[in-house]
Amino acid sequence: MSADNSSGGKKKASKQAKQAEAPPRPAWLNETVELFDFDCNVTHLEFEGQADALIESARRLRVTQMLVPGATIEESKQCLELARKYPESVFPTAGLHPYNATKPFDTDMFSELAALAADSSTVAVGECGLDYSDGFPPAEHQLEWFGPQLELACSLQKPLFLHERLAHEPFLQALKAHKATLPPACVHCFTGTADEAKVYLEMGFYIGITGFICKPHGAALQSMLKEGVVPLDRLVVETDAPYMGFPNCRAFESKAAKRQFPNVPTSLPLVVEVIASCLNMSPVDVALATTHNARRFLRL
Repeated sequence: MSADNSSGGKKKASKQAKQAEAPPRPAWLNETVELFDFDCNVTHLEFEGQADALIESARRLRVTQMLVPGATIEESKQCLELARKYPESVFPTAGLHPYNATKPFDTDMFSELAALAADSSTVAVGECGLDYSDGFPPAEHQLEWFGPQLELACSLQKPLFLHERLAHEPFLQALKAHKATLPPACVHCFTGTADEAKVYLEMGFYIGITGFICKPHGAALQSMLKEGVVPLDRLVVETDAPYMGFPNCRAFESKAAKRQFPNVPTSLPLVVEVIASCLNMSPVDVALATTHNARRFLRL
């Protein structure tokens, strides 16, 4: 090999090494800051075999704890197994997401779900709720599964991790049927209107905000925060990874963005920064408050 070729090879290797290095974290994310990702789907099929690496990379960005929701019975089992491996940082839920309510209510399946929810390591019931977006199962199937999960949460007195989209009124109706015994509840990944947020807040619910607020479509959500519609003490932050990707959501990753499911837990600091700007606060103060809120909600 000639000297010139050797030099070129070294330069190429150096360039590749730099590309493989993850960018440094923001200066405000010092070792005293802890972030709680209130929805990180690390058991999602998109992340198959990557859970350990995702948790480790999240820690580098000071995302020290995360809620890992179950969307199916099988996924709820996986969440529980992961939590037993990381008892101080992973907190599982057990539920059936409305997207997966593809069949009529099944008593045997629900008994299995109820047993998972009752496990002492499971911190909440859900992800459950209603979503009338195009492509989702029939409303009657969703309602058949939502009601029993509400009853289960009331019986166990475990917090509710809720999903609602384009179904505000029937969602409220189902919840109000259990008003007297409802445990604490969070409407996660909120993308609704200010009036809808006010209704949930009046019911004592928490609101989860994702990277949707970082998108142009998130302008209305930014306005809600600027106008004080959602108070800081009822706010939790989440990535909803691999969903809810937004421009630059992989800023702290060594690998470039993907066309589908680009989001990762390391994007949470970027969500916090946008929220902090809306509230005219420092990211550190928002991180402190939302982490406290998450732990309080989950009784950790």
